[in-house]
Amino acid sequence: MNEPHHSPTSWPDARAIAARAAVKEAAHAAPVMRPLSEALGQVLAAPLEALTDLPPFDTSAMDGWALAGPGPWRLPTDEEDQDHRGILAGHGETAPLPDGHAVRIATGARVPPGATAVLRSEYGTDAGDGWLHASAAHPVVLGQDIRNRGQECRSGDQLLPAGTLVTPAVLGLAAAAGYDELPTVRRPRVEVLILGDELLTEGLPHGGRIRDALGPMVGPWLRALGAEVMGTRRLTDEADAVYAAVAESSADVVVTTGGTAAGPVDHVHPTLRRLGAELLVDGVAVRPGHPMLLARLAPGNPEPPTRPARHLVGLPGNPLAAVSGLLTLAEPLLRTLTGRPAPAPGPAPLAEAVQGHPRDTRLVPVTFRQDAAVPLRFNGPAMLRGIAVADGLAVIPPGGAKRGTEVEVLDLPWSATVTEQLSHADQTSRGTDRARHGTDRARHGADGTGHSADRTGRGTNRTSRGTGRASQCTDQASKGTDRTGKGTDQVSKGTDRAAKGTDPAAQRTPRANRNQRTDRPVARGDAEDISPQEGPA
Repeated sequence: MNEPHHSPTSWPDARAIAARAAVKEAAHAAPVMRPLSEALGQVLAAPLEALTDLPPFDTSAMDGWALAGPGPWRLPTDEEDQDHRGILAGHGETAPLPDGHAVRIATGARVPPGATAVLRSEYGTDAGDGWLHASAAHPVVLGQDIRNRGQECRSGDQLLPAGTLVTPAVLGLAAAAGYDELPTVRRPRVEVLILGDELLTEGLPHGGRIRDALGPMVGPWLRALGAEVMGTRRLTDEADAVYAAVAESSADVVVTTGGTAAGPVDHVHPTLRRLGAELLVDGVAVRPGHPMLLARLAPGNPEPPTRPARHLVGLPGNPLAAVSGLLTLAEPLLRTLTGRPAPAPGPAPLAEAVQGHPRDTRLVPVTFRQDAAVPLRFNGPAMLRGIAVADGLAVIPPGGAKRGTEVEVLDLPWSATVTEQLSHADQTSRGTDRARHGTDRARHGADGTGHSADRTGRGTNRTSRGTGRASQCTDQASKGTDRTGKGTDQVSKGTDRAAKGTDPAAQRTPRANRNQRTDRPVARGDAEDISPQEGPA
């Protein structure tokens, strides 16, 4: 492996390198056939082509009468239609309808041969004399209220392209088009390694040790990016332990937290050198998150020779710096491996000026108010208070940006992959436990109630944020649905908004509909104070 670079990679270049890093692996990955019941949240590995005409035969669009020719129309006698139900949906082909005749028909029923139109029930009169008359106000038009065979598509038509996120609407379309299972992209397997002797997994900080914020956060974040997270392991600050964990991992992507700098217990670089890995990105000109890295381990490295190529994403140990690394390197890498298209740029004008770094890009948590991005104050590398209430991360170029300047805003990845996870029993049980905790907090005072209401508001509005993202993944059918179930996941997410005396998230609106957004208050103390961020990371 090459020695670490002395000059960091620019932020745009780092993202581009990460997006290209696994192109070969993605191209050779075999699709996974999944039954419709298990395909929600997956990505189509091949175009969805209709296996039948839709509709497969001429059907009635309304309850009423099937007609043949001009009226008035003779109705069946009691002997001809003994149950007086006419033609029902799900019945096979019926006898031809003679000219000048009519027969009762239900919505979705197969139109009999010879029928030229359907007359809605409310537009026809049966006087009991055996004849049907149309209302003078609603003259019959040839072909009215008949859904013709192939009206929506013909067998063989491409309905959706490869790379489409499988939403509830996509499942419905696939079923209607004749599918029992779908070809989906295999989700990359990811293992998370949390490094640091100073980290606690429970209780309050004490004795120079702090709570591990990354263990609970990184795995779910990676799932939201489309990964299958194999597990999260916590390692001591020992070189051999780090080496063994990376060398033995069977994951497609290993994600480490901490240990990427040059301190006495930073063992990621030495581990990669021992493994002969290729450093693709070694440091990025971005704040926070400067010491992030991306490496590739060649096939068969280490043994056995059949082991496929793997990648390692090294995240800084500071929480917001780790988030920066997730969106800079992990997101484009996993996007390629999961077959998803790149998200469309989401520019927004800044509500306030933001001070920049002289040389590096800054990623600043923002929330949307009216038609602008409001920078949040708590944006230091070790802080999570800002990102916990943010709608996205604003990309601030070197030197900063003035008020009103349009900047790119990275969406947070609360995607339909979360919807798919919610179908798993373990997620359901965790959500139930959290709901019980929320109820207990509500009984103990207003803080608990406020948190519960705020989480519900966040979940509802995350659903609307997903509506915009879905349009980046499919031409039409997946619009507006691929974030179904998002709200349920967000109910379980903690936040401190209620404690700050405001509920800004309850008014969150997707950027696509910013013009419809009402004024959204920003909690006092949260707005960007235009001061330089803390720390070097």
